[in-house]
Amino acid sequence: MKRITSVLLSALLLAGLASGCSSNKEKMVLDKKHKPLPDYVLNSTEKVQETYIMASKYPQVLASVPCYCGCYKEQGHESNLDCYVDKLGPGNAVEEWDSMSIS
Repeated sequence: MKRITSVLLSALLLAGLASGCSSNKEKMVLDKKHKPLPDYVLNSTEKVQETYIMASKYPQVLASVPCYCGCYKEQGHESNLDCYVDKLGPGNAVEEWDSMSIS
């Protein structure tokens, strides 16, 4: 749980940096090339939704962060990206989401 919190905090920090630290906070929107967010994300907090959207916008960043939650043994996860995205298609379009980061 501690590791998931660290990942979420890192993602939120990345969101702050990506937004240019502006005071006019715009709601993050999922690009239409991605599969829509699943209900388990849409029924979560706004921060969780933003984190999933960030994972879709910056997959290379999350792919560079190793996964330490233990899911690599059971589910073959190799990076934090695997906790949000199950399958990427052409152009890094999300074809399948993963619920690991919710639990």
